[in-house]
Amino acid sequence: MSKGKRGKQWGTEVRFTGPVSLPHGCASVVLSGGKVVSVEWERKKELVGKTIAEKYPGAEKIAVENSVPGKILHAYSRGRILSPRDISMLPVAWGSLPEFQRKVLRATAGIPYGKTVTYGELAAAVGSPGAARAVGAALARNPWPVLVPCHRVVGKDGRLVGFGKGLAAKEALLRFEKENAGRGGVAQ
Repeated sequence: MSKGKRGKQWGTEVRFTGPVSLPHGCASVVLSGGKVVSVEWERKKELVGKTIAEKYPGAEKIAVENSVPGKILHAYSRGRILSPRDISMLPVAWGSLPEFQRKVLRATAGIPYGKTVTYGELAAAVGSPGAARAVGAALARNPWPVLVPCHRVVGKDGRLVGFGKGLAAKEALLRFEKENAGRGGVAQ
């Protein structure tokens, strides 16, 4: 068994895709037992591999095109507009999360490409109006950034707040999506 960052046990077969370039960094999808257990995103390509080696010792690297989640992340990086349906089809390890965080991240996965919602709107959507801070805490521990688009959640006045990879990364992703949506979803 391989242990992830938080000590969770994953199956003996942990694999990760080669990194793809994203606005403001590179990311790889980590899979175990056919489920997406994390998206590792770092500022530089070489740091992605280092992070994976530390969190998932012995993980096997696979080509991006050898996994559906890898293909979807790669398509995103190339400017394809991903729908909430694309995301819902991914074999994400939802069961590895506490119930509230799972509810929040499932709702986050439903935010359309290029759109934003506020922390308060997301809290209301999961049946916890007034729990914007708790929603923020759940999003801060999102193991699947980009695929579960927590970057699409903004402050009540539309300000960019609270993103683990920094506000410059959040702004870059939102700008990337806005530009691609304006071009019909295909990067030039």
